[in-house]
Amino acid sequence: MTQHMKKIGYMGIPLSNSENAAKIFLGKHGMEAEPVPLVTSEGVVKALMDGTVDYGVVATRNIVAGPVTETEEAMKLGSFCKIDEIGVPIHHCVFVKKEGVAVNTVASHIQALGQTKANLDILFPGAKRVAVEDTALAAEMLADGRLSENTAVICGMSAGIHNGLTLFKSNVEDDKENLTYFALIEYR
Repeated sequence: MTQHMKKIGYMGIPLSNSENAAKIFLGKHGMEAEPVPLVTSEGVVKALMDGTVDYGVVATRNIVAGPVTETEEAMKLGSFCKIDEIGVPIHHCVFVKKEGVAVNTVASHIQALGQTKANLDILFPGAKRVAVEDTALAAEMLADGRLSENTAVICGMSAGIHNGLTLFKSNVEDDKENLTYFALIEYR
């Protein structure tokens, strides 16, 4: 009888900060598990509860933007055991569809918008802020046209490059020591 490959669900999509955190946990604990992108904390929690995944990775708090509200809300859905928690340095980049675009909107995860607020106020004064479920998803949405061409997105370097976007500015986090804590959890 073959043993099934364990699965580790994470908030976000491939190239997100949470995927990176999931890989760090796997290495730290010497675990083998298939990473499963579940976009939101609620997606992770529900997949744990229905047994679709064995472990979950969710962002819990950031040193600048504070607690991750979506994770706090999702954790109320059941009883979870925190196996481990790690702090991961987070560096945000601004990407645009093409050079020279007049940016009137900035889109990203609500946490990333909070972690870059002061710099965004300087770079794009008066620009509308739009929250999406994940930083890497924001990059994908700009690349495939779900976001207007006049939108800048805040995401990691690899997500912007992977989606063929143009780098506007790197390291736009307000605190150069920006750190987000991620928890490795399982359902009880």
